Amino acid sequence: MLDNAKLRERLSAITRARRFARDESAIDREGAPRFPPAVPCEADGHDPGAAPLWSWQSTARTGVESFLAGGEWCDELGAVYVHERLRSEIEKPKPHWGRLGEPPETEPDLLALAAAGISRAIFLDLETGGLASSPVFLAGTMRWNGETFVLRQYFARHYGEEGALLRALAEEARGYEFLVTFNGKSYDAPFLKGRAVTHGVRLDLPPFHVDLLHIARRRWRADLPDCRLQTLERHVCRRWRSGDVPSDEVPGLYHDFVRDGDPWRLIPVFHHNLLDVIAMGEILQALCTPPRVPRRAPGVPLRIE
Repeated sequence: MLDNAKLRERLSAITRARRFARDESAIDREGAPRFPPAVPCEADGHDPGAAPLWSWQSTARTGVESFLAGGEWCDELGAVYVHERLRSEIEKPKPHWGRLGEPPETEPDLLALAAAGISRAIFLDLETGGLASSPVFLAGTMRWNGETFVLRQYFARHYGEEGALLRALAEEARGYEFLVTFNGKSYDAPFLKGRAVTHGVRLDLPPFHVDLLHIARRRWRADLPDCRLQTLERHVCRRWRSGDVPSDEVPGLYHDFVRDGDPWRLIPVFHHNLLDVIAMGEILQALCTPPRVPRRAPGVPLRIE
């Protein structure tokens, strides 16, 4: 089985290649980027002399791989595509990243997480096929590495890769003490466990589950129109989305991709998932501060001061 150390090494090579491709010296005469050599996936029983199971994808290939650099997590049972990037590559780093303030004494889950440190937590958000029996096709995670947040997305390119997605996610979640989700106690965690049973995958999620939705409701339900993630993102975190796709369109976009193999309409789904896990990190930061008095200016959305 490919372990996390090998996958991290492989994804670090992707980051280096992305920077290499941006450099003028990495552009050939025809304007196409030149990439470093492929890095093989060393699945159990794979012949090192044979064609690699993991490799850089040619720009001629029309798949998600052509839009989002990544590689395959693989074991003897299958493979799943992995896209990873650093938050500091897409946003200017902020001083509060990786730091949690003093949570209210009435929130034991936040107090425990703040005492342990954010590096002991993994954030999780799922995209699924829409029905209870439908597959998980995209799992986005975020973790603090001491310098920046690492964003990783596991993507099942067809329905048959869901089992590998679950095994890869189980491997990454192993070793963390806290799972941070938004409505995950009611949806993400039980959904994942149900799909793991279907595929015969042992899935041991972190023992402590911090569901931000319930804590946010206790903090802001009297001050906000609702406590949906994007409502909190706008009014509490002061973040506005661009290029997002509505949540109710996500399942259909994936099923269309599996049927037609056309990736371009699916790329906003990755963006949507990425924004969700980043928003969770910002909401957690806001919850780990003393309560503030809400203020509403005429014609301006409610702002938490």
